[in-house]
This record gives sequence, structure tokens and C-alpha cells, in this order.
Amino acid sequence: MILFQAPEVLLTYHRKTDILQLTYSATSLSMSFEQAYQLALDEMLRKNVGKLLLDLKRNAPPADDEAYLLEPLARTFPPTLTRPVYIAAVLSEGQYQHQIGSYLMGNTSLTPAQVEFNYFTSRHEASAWLSDN
Repeated sequence: MILFQAPEVLLTYHRKTDILQLTYSATSLSMSFEQAYQLALDEMLRKNVGKLLLDLKRNAPPADDEAYLLEPLARTFPPTLTRPVYIAAVLSEGQYQHQIGSYLMGNTSLTPAQVEFNYFTSRHEASAWLSDN
């Protein structure tokens, strides 16, 4: 079911798997991504959905991963959740290397306690990880 659609954004809910999917197809992350991502996080809370697939594979690496992906989690989700939340971000190989390098250098903040955030280069692997959790 399509929850939101714009030229560079598609937010869908897959009832069978109970997964929200945010596909962002612009060539770089921008204000429209921030708005779409916040909408997806709000929908997770509203619909009590515990899984989100972020398809960002077509984008350039964000300048600040914490500002775009992790800080909104801390602002949106309460300190205690009724169940764990799983978020899988699908990135290009270059983006993945950038994110892992940032993580290894300690340039990432902690996500809220019951939120598990993971990076993938394959939509199939990301979907499988979400299905297993």
C-alpha cells in the first residue's frame, strides 16, 4: 500500500511482511529526504510497525550520517519502546564503505536502546535481515 509518493520519494507499507519501505531516488540526500524519512519514522510509531527498509542505493554518500539517519531516530522514538525496531539501509558499495569507515573511526552516535540500525549493499540481504528479526 502506498502511503506517500512524490517525484523522488516513495513510502510503502507491505502488510504481508509488516515492513515500511522508503525509496529515495534523488541523486543526493536533501531536505525532501529529511521530510520523507521523518514521515516514515512517524508512520512506524503510528502504525506500530517495527521494521523499515531505507532504499538509498542511488544517492551520493551523505555528508553527515548522524544528522540524516541517526539523529531523527533519537528525536522520534521514546527512550522506551514496546518492542524492538529494526531499520535496514540499502546503500551503494561506495556509500557502504564511507559509512563503515565513519563507524570504525568512531564518528557515529548511538541509536536509541531498542533500535537496531544496519547497512547493506543488497536489497535482498536487507529484506532477509528484516524478515529474520
